[in-house]
Amino acid sequence: MKPVIIIALNDTLISVKERATFLTGLLMPVLMMVLLGVAQGGNDGATITIDVIDEDGSKLSTQFVDLLTDEMQGEQDAFRVCAYHSDTAEDCDLPDDIADTPGDWRSTADDRLEKTDTYGAIIIEDGFGDHLRAGDTTTVTFKNSGNLSAPTLAQQKIDAAISRMSGSVAIANLTVGIAEETFAAFDPNSPERAAAFDSVLDSAETAWQDRPITVNSQSTKEQVSRSGFNQSGPGTTTMFVLMMALSAASILVYERKAGTLQRLYTLPIAKWQIITGKLLSCYLVSALQFIILIGVGMLMGVEWGDNIVGLALVILIFPLTSTALGLALATVARTSAQASSLQLLLGLTLAPLGGAWWPLEIVPDFMKTIGHISPIAWAMDALQEMMFYDGTVIDILPMLGVLLGMAAVFFAFGVWNFKYE
Repeated sequence: MKPVIIIALNDTLISVKERATFLTGLLMPVLMMVLLGVAQGGNDGATITIDVIDEDGSKLSTQFVDLLTDEMQGEQDAFRVCAYHSDTAEDCDLPDDIADTPGDWRSTADDRLEKTDTYGAIIIEDGFGDHLRAGDTTTVTFKNSGNLSAPTLAQQKIDAAISRMSGSVAIANLTVGIAEETFAAFDPNSPERAAAFDSVLDSAETAWQDRPITVNSQSTKEQVSRSGFNQSGPGTTTMFVLMMALSAASILVYERKAGTLQRLYTLPIAKWQIITGKLLSCYLVSALQFIILIGVGMLMGVEWGDNIVGLALVILIFPLTSTALGLALATVARTSAQASSLQLLLGLTLAPLGGAWWPLEIVPDFMKTIGHISPIAWAMDALQEMMFYDGTVIDILPMLGVLLGMAAVFFAFGVWNFKYE
């Protein structure tokens, strides 16, 4: 084994000193990690701003805005409601005279959405209150910026406020309707009916303040965001580790074509030891890259979890699988240029398929199945199990087992088909 170690350490030292290794192994992954993290919502801890445009200006529309604000402020500092008709310009970076220029409200909202100054805009159109008092249906428009997570969270709060107000309005209309059937019908536009409606509505809203059933939400695990850097960090890391390990293909093909391997064969050591040393070098560089990128991810806010042993096993096993794939690729490519092209093509194909660029949860089921032909998918499953679900070593053993199985298949294929000359 001594010749194998000597060859591996020598090649590793040469590789680490090359500028290309720094550019493709560290600089590019960090830049992509940042770009993808920001694109997917890297500011996970930031406040989600939602604009509210009340074109109706009625008591009911004002009450709806108050309910919406209460629902969103229940999430501590997660949301900020910017109502154009109120004095919110200072906190929301709105024009100082926005409340006095209702004709500019929609264009202002569209401009803020385009610039992502706000994640969404809720528009309450004129006639909102009249429709509700008459027992008719009405709509509220919600425009969003297309962010992966923010509109979904805001939609949940909007639905909660709508459900609460719909219940109160339905009770008020039902009560007034029963009173009209029992006693005497009101003129639809009379102050008496409006007063009766408002009285019942206020009573219903008061009852909401002391709900008979409350939910005590508890979690045994700390909640970790599945977007932003917590997605781009592991995804970018596994993609570039795979591509670094696949370089074994171009290295072996180049040295075979250049005659370097043949000169090494003149040494008093076995051929398999030479090839093993070359592969071990690629493995060591990939594992080192994995460790460095995990450290960089931690500095950027990636929450890798507390399972140090599990993380160490992923660091050891995933580069092994990737290096084995590189050996298999070396038996297919005829030239170093062809090997480099196949290496790039394979890396950029297996990365998105395996969920390195976006979560596999957002793709159809059949794409999830196809995606798991990629070693990255199993590595991402293991990392996400530890990051988001406090997974133990036992929990990630199936993923690690699949990666080891892939490594065995790739190595067997590569050894069977590799040509030394």
